[in-house]
Amino acid sequence: MSEPQRQHPVAAITKALDIIRGNFITILILIFIGGGDQAVFTLYWILGTIVALLVWGVISWLRFSFQVEEGELRIEQGVLIRKKLYLTSDRIQVIDISAGIVQRLFGLVAVEVKTAGSSSKEAKISALTQSKAEELKEKLRHGQAPQAVQEAEDEEEKKFVKKYTLDTKDLLIAATTSGRMGVALSVVGAIFSQIDQLISEEQMYQLIETHIPRSTSLSLVIMSAIAILVVAWMLSFVSTIIAYYDFEVEVRDNELLIGRGLFERTQLTIPFNRIQAVQVKEELMRQPLGYVSLVIESAGYGDSQGNSATLFPLIKKGDMYTFLEEVIPEYNYTINDGYQRVPRRALRRYLLRMLWWTLPVILLAWGTVPYGYYAWLLLVPAMLLGYQQYRDAGIRNEDGTLVLSSRLLSKKTAIVKKYRTQATIIKQNPFQRRLNLHDFTVHVASGNQGRSFGVRDLADDTVYEFWQWMEVSEKVSTDPQKNNENGYMPPIEG
Repeated sequence: MSEPQRQHPVAAITKALDIIRGNFITILILIFIGGGDQAVFTLYWILGTIVALLVWGVISWLRFSFQVEEGELRIEQGVLIRKKLYLTSDRIQVIDISAGIVQRLFGLVAVEVKTAGSSSKEAKISALTQSKAEELKEKLRHGQAPQAVQEAEDEEEKKFVKKYTLDTKDLLIAATTSGRMGVALSVVGAIFSQIDQLISEEQMYQLIETHIPRSTSLSLVIMSAIAILVVAWMLSFVSTIIAYYDFEVEVRDNELLIGRGLFERTQLTIPFNRIQAVQVKEELMRQPLGYVSLVIESAGYGDSQGNSATLFPLIKKGDMYTFLEEVIPEYNYTINDGYQRVPRRALRRYLLRMLWWTLPVILLAWGTVPYGYYAWLLLVPAMLLGYQQYRDAGIRNEDGTLVLSSRLLSKKTAIVKKYRTQATIIKQNPFQRRLNLHDFTVHVASGNQGRSFGVRDLADDTVYEFWQWMEVSEKVSTDPQKNNENGYMPPIEG
């Protein structure tokens, strides 16, 4: 690949689609606003824009070239302004291969390359054959000559250890119990906020009176809430199916290959030496059924939005330990017992936090929604959730590994290697000082911005014990009074 090369011509279409996707909300707004006498004009405007984008895509394809020279990926692109991007192989962190709908129609894939560091750069080659993509990946990762690529591919086949897949039954359970309801609810709320663009209030009331003539105001409010929840659940169900369709994890000697997606097939390669932590998530709806999901935190690796990589979206809690032992045994630790829990005096803080978060919602509903005084009933589940947060919070260490358990809505257990932590932070506000409590947080590298795990309102002696274990310093004592006498205190935020 020493000579400059072009992408497959399909890249012209993918470029136009990327622009449409980036301005999708704007296009929808123009479609909804356009109507009546302006409908024909709006149609011509949309068709003209699509043609212009396709022409722009063709020009972008002609002006895009790439080559690998001396272990360096060199890309030249730009229609009006010519840009040159050079990515050296020693700084490349991520090489992802994906295939959207258009690429899959033509048997092509896209290659995305990202570098490390605060000034990270990324480059995307939108349309290559699978063989060229694999060749490019091997050259950037290992700096191999073209004649050695086939030997490297043969060697990769020998490194294959095992493959795990998500069957249809578990995929449906994962979609049914998905934790994406919150995101789906926000989408539904945004849609309903714009409903007046499609139907007037008079038409809405007429529709209600015609089809629900006997409904009372209270039943209407209840039915509306149920309808919103059902629509949000359906969106959550469909999005989960699309995201985790044909999910598979391939275990090799030195890395994991994670593939998933219905419309856009993505393949993420994660070297074992880049894994920083593992999260075990017990979603609110899955926990009673005994299911968990596993997430990997890895340096420089994640999806296109910078989120953590899903190691497995749904697995029985009892089978999780066998899976971890076979895939990443370094992180196979029990998550059920052995914790040092938060003291009982911290319970009031967990309950008060839920009170302060719930109270604005209750007051808003009380003042604006018919029968809004029923919102005070939200205090019951809020207090129960606060109590469960208190029960689930804990921390323990074993064999150089830190295990932290906490809950917001879903219970999350982080398994972190001590040597992988980049920072340890202790926080204490004035209210915690009166109760001799601290927040304890560790930070690891993950994606581009890192990830933090913590436990709130731990007792002082517990915090100093784990601080001492993290620091391995003779200066630090589990007794705060001795730390004061020795003139040593860990940095405390707050």
